[in-house]
Amino acid sequence: MTKEVDPVSEFGKHDRDAVPERPPGSLRGFADTVGLASARVWRLRGRAWNTLRHPAGWELWRLPPAAVLWMLGTEIAVAVWALYSGFKATVTTTDLVRFGVIAGCTIWYLVQTQHPEEQRRADDRRGEHIDQTAVWLGGAAVLLPPTLSLALLLMVRVQRYSIAHKAMTTFLFTTAAHAASILGVHAITRLTSLHAWLESGTLPQRAGDIAVAAVALVGAALWYFASQTLLISIARGLAWGGWRRQKLIGSWADNADFVYALQLAACTTILGAVNIALVPLVMIGVALRSTRLSQALADTIARSQRDRKTGLLTEDSFHAPAALRLLEDQTDRRPTAFLMLDLDHFKQWNDKYGHSGGDIVLGCVSAVLRQNTRATDVVGRWGGEEFSVLLPDTTREEAMRIAERIREAVAKTAITGLTELASGHATNEPRVVGPIHGCTVSIGVGLSPEHSTDYGELFRAADTAMYQAKRTGRNRVVVAPSAVPPSPRVPMSPLSRAGDSRRD
Repeated sequence: MTKEVDPVSEFGKHDRDAVPERPPGSLRGFADTVGLASARVWRLRGRAWNTLRHPAGWELWRLPPAAVLWMLGTEIAVAVWALYSGFKATVTTTDLVRFGVIAGCTIWYLVQTQHPEEQRRADDRRGEHIDQTAVWLGGAAVLLPPTLSLALLLMVRVQRYSIAHKAMTTFLFTTAAHAASILGVHAITRLTSLHAWLESGTLPQRAGDIAVAAVALVGAALWYFASQTLLISIARGLAWGGWRRQKLIGSWADNADFVYALQLAACTTILGAVNIALVPLVMIGVALRSTRLSQALADTIARSQRDRKTGLLTEDSFHAPAALRLLEDQTDRRPTAFLMLDLDHFKQWNDKYGHSGGDIVLGCVSAVLRQNTRATDVVGRWGGEEFSVLLPDTTREEAMRIAERIREAVAKTAITGLTELASGHATNEPRVVGPIHGCTVSIGVGLSPEHSTDYGELFRAADTAMYQAKRTGRNRVVVAPSAVPPSPRVPMSPLSRAGDSRRD
């Protein structure tokens, strides 16, 4: 398992290649996946060359100077470390055989997990992504000399970058963090009796030797985990300006998955030391099963939290992350903005173009919201034609500018794909119309701490302002007054509200 970090928010989307689905495990499906992966990796040449030709446009320069220095310094230090370790190391025939087997297992694993892994990376906007390639990289760090283990890392990272939605400069720093993990594990292996045990290919027999080998393996796993976590966490802290545990190292569940992958890496190491043929016989099935279950669980959770028509958070799943962002801003004494949006005259779209047309309109508005918000913003659909956006670390002026940008973008959006019944025709078949303009939104803005630092009261402020925007002509942005009157809707708790609305 490896950690990813994306300190820079990116709104661009990469085109994804579509391949026809094949029956699971079919030889044709595997060949298609291999061909697609090879084509993507080959096209990386163009992406890499374009990036190198335009250094002024690198995402790295958007970061604070301290973050830039940390990332560049880390990359240079790891590069020097890798060169020094590579010159000192020697490669034997046994090393080459082990590398060939582990590399083959890794390629099979990457190909078999490519499609769901790409989907998870595309859907993941938290700034961190974790996969289970450490099952192979961790074992290679112990079993192989640094030149071969780093070659395996390069192979994995090139394939992962072909499906990643991250800036190259950021991806390179994450790769340097992984390389530091591998080099540190190799150093621990060489400094302990674990090295002699691995070369002999036999398990230690005496209690003292068993204890030393176990401690060395645990130490290697701790280094692999801690070095990545520390390097990436410091980069996040310097880039984002916050040092909270959840934001820096991720959730306890993410780290538990990381530890589990390292346990599988220890199994790969032990099997590889005893007989390298045991690695493909045992670990491929275990790793694939574990990864697919993890991917399926993540996909199920994501689908349960997302609105089916728009892909945004549902009302129930919106509250918890929004309240957490508000609390984080209060802790750091930063302002927060809450936007409530309502589509104007949405019933007319449904009446004229049917519910399928209304769904198209909702999808177009949700696309505008995604394009005009940051990865750290919380965006949701509250049912019907209502949307909500919580903007962390946002002042009054910034909130007004964002709200106006969203309002203008929705008004300029051309709705395509609409159909209406051709009245008067004998067949009365639907005919395609469009593109159609004229969709507008009314937006209410609540501000913290200006209006309140309480989540429920901040919602009421934005909700009241939205009602005011609709009463005063629609297609406008209104900021809640300093003294917020009672809202027509009152949440039952800070994380829920009673009732539902269906407005004109």
